[in-house]
Amino acid sequence: MKSSAAGLITAILTVVVLLCLAGYQVTSETAGVRLLGRVGAALIELDRWLPAHRDDIELLSRDRPDAPLTLPDLPVEVLIPSSAVLEASDEDLHATIQRAMGEKLYRDGSGAVQDEDGESHLGFAEPVRWTINLLGEGMHSTWRSVLILSVVLLLALCAGMLWTRQSPLWALTIGGVIAAAASLGVWVLAQAMNSILDGAVDKEIALVLRDGAWIGLRNGLSLAAIGAAALYLVSQLFQRRDRDEDWDEHDDREYSYEGPRGRQHPPY
Repeated sequence: MKSSAAGLITAILTVVVLLCLAGYQVTSETAGVRLLGRVGAALIELDRWLPAHRDDIELLSRDRPDAPLTLPDLPVEVLIPSSAVLEASDEDLHATIQRAMGEKLYRDGSGAVQDEDGESHLGFAEPVRWTINLLGEGMHSTWRSVLILSVVLLLALCAGMLWTRQSPLWALTIGGVIAAAASLGVWVLAQAMNSILDGAVDKEIALVLRDGAWIGLRNGLSLAAIGAAALYLVSQLFQRRDRDEDWDEHDDREYSYEGPRGRQHPPY
C-alpha cells in the first residue's frame, strides 16, 4: 500500500472513529437521560405545567406517601417517589420530573409519547420523534458495535503502517482536525437554528444537537493535540539521534588521523 493512500485511509477512518465515539458518548445512559429529559420537559412545557399542577401533585403524594406517584395529564407516563414531592422546592421537583421523563424516553423511545387512549401521534418525519429514537438505549448499543469495529480497523491499519515503517501520527492528527472542524460546523449550525426557530421543542432539539457537536469537537481537538505533541516529541528524538550520529562520525574521522606519534594532519 502506498504511503499517501494509507495515510488518507487512516485519516478518514480516524474521523469515523471520532464520530462514532461522540455518538456512543451522547447516547450513554447518563447523557441520553439528561438530554431526553430536556426534550421531554420542552415537549410538555414543564416550566408552565408544574406550577399549575403542583397542588394536585402534593395532594396525590399525601394520599399515598409510600407508593410511586404517577403524574397526571402528561403524554409520557412518569413515575416519581411520593417522598420526592413533599417539602421539595420547585427546582428539585422540576429536576426530578425531568429526569424521570428522560429515563422513560431513553428506555422506551418515541413510543412512550402517548395520548390518553395509549396511541402515539408523533409523525414519522417529526424531529422530536427522530431525536428521541436517536438518543435512546437501542441506539447506544448500535453505536457501541460500530465504534468497536471502526477502532479495530483503525488499529489494524496503523499496525500495517508501522510494519512498513510509515508513521500514522500525521494521519491521526489530520483526522482529529477534520473531525473537530466538522463538529464545529455542526455546532455553529445548531446555534443558528436555536436562534431562528420559534417552538420550544425545536429550540431544545437544536440545543441537544449543539451539545452533541460539542462532544465531537472536544474529542477531535483532544486527538489533534495528542497527535501534534507526539509528532513534536518524535521529531525531537530523531534530531537528537541525528546529532549523536554526526558527533560519532566526527570522532571516528579524528581518530583515523592519529598515528603512533599522535594526531596527524590529514593528507591533502
